[in-house]
Amino acid sequence: GINAYVDLPIGALLNSLSDITITMWVNSSGTGGDWQRVFDFGTSTTNYMFLSSHQTATGPMTFGIRTTTSTETRVTAPARLPTGWHHVAVVIDSATMAADLYLDGVVVGANTVTVLPKDLGNTTQNYLGDSQWPGDAFFTGLLDEFRIYNRVLSEAEVRYLAGDR
Repeated sequence: GINAYVDLPIGALLNSLSDITITMWVNSSGTGGDWQRVFDFGTSTTNYMFLSSHQTATGPMTFGIRTTTSTETRVTAPARLPTGWHHVAVVIDSATMAADLYLDGVVVGANTVTVLPKDLGNTTQNYLGDSQWPGDAFFTGLLDEFRIYNRVLSEAEVRYLAGDR
């Protein structure tokens, strides 16, 4: 559809997760506006966790997380999400407070985080293809096999899901 998105009923799920892995196959069209969200889970523009296919026309794929009491932490890839089908994963490890961003089974960005998914509380706006920010563009592409794991997947497990068998 056009200007379509999915609103997931997962409000209490994130509240229970310290460790998380989110994986999906994404087919980005490479068209449309800035800050398109592949997913965005939260309650407002000050409490969220998102993955953006790109920031600006040439800006990189970005994962971000923040709460009302913390500043946003970002993990950025070196470039925007390429067009066509690609496997993407976000992994947050509470033991090391590390977040990794994968593209096709390879880590393309890493950073430390100060908050975990559980710190977001009971999220009420859980979108695939839409943003907490009303001015951001809808995602122009396709998603498949979107999964949320309640644990840290290893690099080998992420590579396996990306097709390295």
